[in-house]
Amino acid sequence: MKGSNYHRQALMLGVALPLLALSAAPAFAQEASPAPADQRAQQPLGNDVVVTATRRPQTLLDVPLSVAVVSGDSLNQMGIRQFNDLQSGIPNLQIDQTNGNFVINMRGLGSGGGNLAFEQSVGFFVDGVYSGRSRSLQTSLMDVQRVEVVRGPQGALFGKNTDAGAISVITAAPTRDFQGRVSAGYEAVNNGWNAEGYLSGPITDTLSARLSVQGGHAGGYMYNRATKQDDNGNDYLGIRGQLLFEPMKGMSAKLKVEYGKNDYKGNNLAFNGLGTSALANAIRAASLPYGGVPEYPSFTRVANSTYGRGFSRTENLNVTLTTNTDLGGGVQLTTIGGYQSIKARTETDIDNSPLTLIDNLHTEKTTQISQEARLSGSIGKLSLIGGLQYYYAQSHIVQNVFWNIPPALVGPSVLPFEQKSESISPFLAANMELLPGLTIDGSVRYSDETKQARMQQLVGGPAAFVPYDIRGKRHEKLWDYSGKVSYKFSRLGQVYVSYATGSKGGGFVANDTQLGVTGKYQFDPERAKSWETGIKLRGERGLYDLNLALFSTNFDNLQVSSFNGTSFVTGNAAKVRSRGVEAEANVRPVSFFSFGGNLAYLDAKYLSYNGPCIYNQACPLGYSDLSGYRLTRAPKWKWSAYGQVDAPLTGDMDLSARGSVNYTGLTNYQDTQNPATMMPAYTTVDARIGITNKAHGWDVAVVGRNLTNKVSWSQAFGVPFVAGATAVFVNPGRTVTFQVSKNF
Repeated sequence: MKGSNYHRQALMLGVALPLLALSAAPAFAQEASPAPADQRAQQPLGNDVVVTATRRPQTLLDVPLSVAVVSGDSLNQMGIRQFNDLQSGIPNLQIDQTNGNFVINMRGLGSGGGNLAFEQSVGFFVDGVYSGRSRSLQTSLMDVQRVEVVRGPQGALFGKNTDAGAISVITAAPTRDFQGRVSAGYEAVNNGWNAEGYLSGPITDTLSARLSVQGGHAGGYMYNRATKQDDNGNDYLGIRGQLLFEPMKGMSAKLKVEYGKNDYKGNNLAFNGLGTSALANAIRAASLPYGGVPEYPSFTRVANSTYGRGFSRTENLNVTLTTNTDLGGGVQLTTIGGYQSIKARTETDIDNSPLTLIDNLHTEKTTQISQEARLSGSIGKLSLIGGLQYYYAQSHIVQNVFWNIPPALVGPSVLPFEQKSESISPFLAANMELLPGLTIDGSVRYSDETKQARMQQLVGGPAAFVPYDIRGKRHEKLWDYSGKVSYKFSRLGQVYVSYATGSKGGGFVANDTQLGVTGKYQFDPERAKSWETGIKLRGERGLYDLNLALFSTNFDNLQVSSFNGTSFVTGNAAKVRSRGVEAEANVRPVSFFSFGGNLAYLDAKYLSYNGPCIYNQACPLGYSDLSGYRLTRAPKWKWSAYGQVDAPLTGDMDLSARGSVNYTGLTNYQDTQNPATMMPAYTTVDARIGITNKAHGWDVAVVGRNLTNKVSWSQAFGVPFVAGATAVFVNPGRTVTFQVSKNF
């Protein structure tokens, strides 16, 4: 493979550039860079938050993009430890659990969960390192400084597979002063617990370290009457070590090694209508000894399998080396090298009953390496960033479906999938202030990517399925570019307009029992073209913050995959349009009280798509014209509102209290338009009340999530070959956590 030369060259580049910069630096040790202040005391509010969404540090007020930021303090205070919990407070972000992966949608755009080989249209980055697999999101959030959610195409700035947006996690770094934190909590409703902490500080004058640890148990919230167990409980563990070496002023190297594990026991699958077929009646009969089958979503289920209790296990190992070197003359060299290993196994009782009809086990092993090197500097008023990004990944995914539906569907269907992908992309970004307050930005990126894959269905499976062994190769060259014009009409306000493109390479259909018949094993690249305009305002003395964005995005060849009740329909929707409004506001009328929220309106529709047959409609051609239909995972309305009090009690004691209400409109999960796969609009309520002793550095709090115990779900599909039956993945119910923390 020609890309193997890229592989070696990129690794050499990542090692050589920092060493060359070191040799060019002054040959004498200088005082280490000043220690940053305690990050807990640095958390700004509203539009004062500093982000790196444009690859250069800017406040939210100054960045000409629609960006949402969640601070590490906010994550800790509200007990958010899973990525899919982020979506409740971020407009037009949808993160859903499916049988195989998390599926991320931004502004209604994203790749479905039906094809296990899909890469996401919303790129995921941790400390600048891209991860091509959404399984990365199944490890817990730990010791995070902030999470940046950048909406709209970001191909030119962020690179690979960001045509709908990007999520960037910035972890807390080692500090030059000694600090630490420990925290423990007990969750009362489902009998869970958590513990976490970090230590950070100097080892020598030039070396600092940070150790972060997290572990816990989220109790199961789905009671299984057949096994008398609480299903979908989660044991998680994370450990991260970092070393920051600052040999002289203007030079640093940070090494980060991180391991994370999530282990779910039991599933959260429930019926949303069982139908009247013979198999449905057999499920009812088998469930009678356990009080009958719950035919509509709740926190109760009846399921058992000879293949054992369902589970989902994910392990991640990540190594990152980041260097920053001041080359003089205002020129900065940054390199980011990353290695990631993902191992995952998921078992699901698809028929969701005491019978053994359909069980699914899939395993995944992915390794990736990446290397980025970039230079930044200025020529007069012109600021430039240029660099090169390399990415290599190898995935091995095997899906085993165990069938027991005589006569044609008996035995295991084994579907291995292997893929190697390699890409290299140079990029350039420029920024210039033309007139006082008037700034233009432009960026361009070229990507050269090669993919090779092998798709199989092994001999020996059910007679209804045709074995196959297909090999494919793709080589694609893609261009992305963006331009922005912003005008800062005062120090507290700006308006902007931007145009951006994004693209995602084509790929291969994985783990599909019908490939031997259809022969449709590839899908084409998708491309986004988007306009956005917005205004950002901040009141004097931080009285209020207001961000408003209007956008319109056209997608060509959106990669989609829907389940029609018997098989997956994977391909490209020819044309899609997403347009809408995003508004975020925060108001602090007095020092101890603030309130605000966000609102998103979304009109996301297919303009041209011959997709799966529509539920209960004639379908003589084997497909339906879905033009004009709303996209999946694209609720029309979504909003969140909060109120918060931070007030002194007595002496060193402070009281903090926060309540929030989160609304999500009707959400469709399958293109078949089956009403049973549509989650009706719902509202959840979260709250927190805590007391802090500033002098002694401790706080105690009670955190409640989904306090009304609302039943909602994150995925829905027709149960294979059980006519009329639909199953959904139920989201967590009410949790109440008692939390104690100590800073030192």
